[in-house]
This record gives sequence, structure tokens and C-alpha cells, in this order.
Amino acid sequence: MATRLAGSAIALLLMVTTAWAGAVDRCRGYAQETRRAHFAAFGLDYPWWYAVGQLQAESGCRDVLSRDGVGSEGPAQITYRWWRPALDRADISEIRTTRNHLRAQAFINHDAWRQASKAEAARLWVAFQIYNGGGLVLREIGIAGVCDWQAAKDQCRRKIVVYADGSRESACSINYDYSRKVYRYGQFFRLGGDGDRFRFW
Repeated sequence: MATRLAGSAIALLLMVTTAWAGAVDRCRGYAQETRRAHFAAFGLDYPWWYAVGQLQAESGCRDVLSRDGVGSEGPAQITYRWWRPALDRADISEIRTTRNHLRAQAFINHDAWRQASKAEAARLWVAFQIYNGGGLVLREIGIAGVCDWQAAKDQCRRKIVVYADGSRESACSINYDYSRKVYRYGQFFRLGGDGDRFRFW
């Protein structure tokens, strides 16, 4: 019995490791275009590897249409119908090509960074959480009185998300885990330091 359990555990570990390696390999294929798009939006000191980590967090770097019910699409899971007017003004007329999709990701990330900076919360974790869940994180930082991940999370009171299979998860957990995933996944693509202007935490 113990041998069978150990064998099952090893098989499961191999499957997870193989899936993880596949996602990292797919993400590497997006790295240079992601870097180019974010340098154009933010400048050459932007730590673009987090944007690649974001693609992994969003879709495992797959070009997919989400089942989220709002039409999020592509590796960055952009809801084009929401972003179309702003993207049109930025001369991004579609997001089906890889180049334009990653330009749109950079544009939306820059918009989130602008919101965070305006609220005196200029940290990448805040910007990525805005990308993922809107500006509620800014309210939570305001209540906490400090731009600190744990302090803001402690103030989070959001809805419970119920999935099709009946499982439930707090929207707070989803949004606050998101920035941690982006940070962790970004380490696989890191080529340098973060610098002073774009601090993650």
C-alpha cells in the first residue's frame, strides 16, 4: 500500500513538474516581445520579467479565451470590449496579434501604475493587483494607512467567488495571491535588478 501511494505521489509530482516546465518554456517565447512593449510604455529601467510572470499567472502563457464570462482573451487575458476605446486611442486597433496583445498588456499595466502612483502607492504589487482586480486595493491601502501588502490584505473585505464546480474562494485571496504569483513567476525570467523607480514590494 505504501509503495503504491509513493508511486502515485511521484507520478503526480512528475505531472506537475512537466506542466510547470511547459509553462515556463511557453513564456520564454513571449519574453522579448513583452520586454520591448514594456520598455516602450515605461522606459528602459522597467523590470519587464514581472510582465512575463504576469502572463504565466494569467494563462500559463497560452493564447486562450477565458471561461470567466466577460471575454478575457490571450496570454494576458485582456477583456478587449472594456479596453477597446482606450487601446484605439493608443493606436492598438486589435489584440489578436502577439505584438499588439503585448502592447495592450503594457498599456494596461502602465495605466495601473499611473493609478497606483497617483494614490501614492507606487509599488508594482499594487499595479499588478489593479490589473487583476481593479482599484479596490487602493481603498484597502487607504484604510490600512500604509502601502504594505499584508496590512492592505488585512483590510480586504470582498465577495466570495463561487465556481461552476461549487467551490468557493474569497476575491481577496484571488487578488492578493495574484501579486505574489507574478513576483514568484517573474523570477524565472529575471535579467538584472529591479532598480529604485519600480519597486515590487
